[in-house]
Amino acid sequence: MQDKPTLILKRLIIINYLSEIVYDESFHHGVNIIRGENSSGKSTIANFIFYVLGGYYQNWTTQAQKCHQVLAEVTLNGAVVTLKRDVGQSGLIPLSIYYGRFEDSKTDALNWKTFPYKQTEGSLSFSNVLFTALGLPETRSEDSNINMHQILRLLYIDQDTPTQNLFRIENFDLPLTRQTISEVLLGIYEDDLYSMRIDRKHVDKELENKNREYTHLTKIFSTRNNSTTDITVLREDIERAKLELISIDGSITELKSKAKVNITVKSQTELEKVQIELSKEKASLAQVSQKIDQYEVEIFDSEQFVGTIEKRLVELSHSLLTRKVLGELPLTHCPQCLSKLLPLEDVHQCILCKQPLSEEVERANAKRLSQELEIQTKESHRLLENKRKVLAELRGQKPLHLERVRTLQQQLNKLVDLNQSTRDERIDNLLVEKGNAQNRLEYLNEQIKVVEYLDLLHEQIKELTTRLAVLKLQISKIENSQKLKLEQAMRKIKENTIHILKNDLERQQEFRNPQNIEIDFLKDTFSLNESNNFSASSKTYFKNAVLFAIFFASLELDYFRYPRFILCDNMEDKGMEKVRTQNFQEVISAMSQKFKNVEHQIIFTTSMISDNLNNTDLCVGKEYNRNEKSLLNPKN
Repeated sequence: MQDKPTLILKRLIIINYLSEIVYDESFHHGVNIIRGENSSGKSTIANFIFYVLGGYYQNWTTQAQKCHQVLAEVTLNGAVVTLKRDVGQSGLIPLSIYYGRFEDSKTDALNWKTFPYKQTEGSLSFSNVLFTALGLPETRSEDSNINMHQILRLLYIDQDTPTQNLFRIENFDLPLTRQTISEVLLGIYEDDLYSMRIDRKHVDKELENKNREYTHLTKIFSTRNNSTTDITVLREDIERAKLELISIDGSITELKSKAKVNITVKSQTELEKVQIELSKEKASLAQVSQKIDQYEVEIFDSEQFVGTIEKRLVELSHSLLTRKVLGELPLTHCPQCLSKLLPLEDVHQCILCKQPLSEEVERANAKRLSQELEIQTKESHRLLENKRKVLAELRGQKPLHLERVRTLQQQLNKLVDLNQSTRDERIDNLLVEKGNAQNRLEYLNEQIKVVEYLDLLHEQIKELTTRLAVLKLQISKIENSQKLKLEQAMRKIKENTIHILKNDLERQQEFRNPQNIEIDFLKDTFSLNESNNFSASSKTYFKNAVLFAIFFASLELDYFRYPRFILCDNMEDKGMEKVRTQNFQEVISAMSQKFKNVEHQIIFTTSMISDNLNNTDLCVGKEYNRNEKSLLNPKN
């Protein structure tokens, strides 16, 4: 399977509300030219491509509004996938995905899967699915939502965006969003780095809270009389308090054995009350223990299940590579009846079931199975984490129930032993002493709990401090690597921009010998020699030069995540003269030809196609005009 994210449009189909196909054209690798007069529907086709690939679009022309559905057969990292999306005004319409060719999808309706525009608690978005298929990282930014629409903003050069903007224009455009898009496409963004930054933020906050809590508890503890943080001393005090209680109980029992004991109604009521409380507490303890056992078993089973899925996912990811390296293992005999298999008439058939085989089909099937396993893995991890949280809470509750049961049982035992209706002064005094001793013991138990918690806090603070230091070191290491990649990427982009500018006609003097090119994705700006104050047509040329330079850099630098696909619909914007735009087309086509061995796709529209490119294999469809537009006239 391919490592580079690669998106290739193979076929585009548009259907009207009468289920009639009004557009059906095949596309190819390299340069694809959609040509025709102005107002003949070229931009409509470009917008449909942007939309079916996951873009947010709603400003449809009158002709486009008569269309019901758009489908695209594409290859995503070599796997054939068909995309389908209804045409609507909201822009947030779901997208359906079929792992296979369009022709196969027409007779296989059950294997279409529909995904929403936005991810929900129980469902992945279609961007999640397409990102996974392209090998793009899931960007979990707290301030920006990076989806297919955002990625396409740097791949689609449209007519509505001002010439001073690199990114396709939209409302509420956050600078961080643009920066993240550029980091993803230039291969700078690291999911591990983002996770580490989030971890560092959480560790910082947790460490701050732990330090505050530790300082607060220590301060309170130091203000108490006769308080100590020495756990050994506290344990010795507790043992002495227990011995004192035993001694008092012994004295009371001895005195009571000499006296007649009659249980009063009052003491009987207290005894029953403790019995009821003890019974309830034992039931709660049993319930908690049962749940703990249940969750431990479920977590063990879930961990085994997730491990099995992840193992299958790894095995699946290597299956096609293994087959490619080892070659097909030939079957000569039927595994059922052991009869010799007849030779195939077509080498692209399965020798057993005689179904057609192809590398694209295999990749699509592998991609579909991989997607299903990844979705199942994510959901299983989420459920497993929830179970672990519940188990941790239950384990924290159990000691409290145990201590409560023990205390109630002791109270019950004493009530049974000591209930009496007549007490002399000595027994009453002993009971007072016992009460004081019990209070002292409870105080010491609470104190030791606080000390133990302080010790735990101290250990946690040490662990968090160490973890924070390690995270900072790891982040610094990745950021340094990022910096080197970014510098290399920008050098290549600027080098390609200079090449395209130098090959312009002699229209803009500054383009003859361009020197200092600056590109700022965060600010969405670009300049030449600290200026972009050129004529409108030169601004268009400069902007297209930069965006195509990014595209061509992705064909050279393997770490780019730019999907080797670009769509351009503004070749003649802002008064670009015919000879100049034709020259630009030829420059881009020549650069594409130099990378013919690298899978890529350029799609552009033009009303002024170069004579050297017209009516060649680079053209898609016929040359449209106002009478024969790109969309066949749907019936009203």
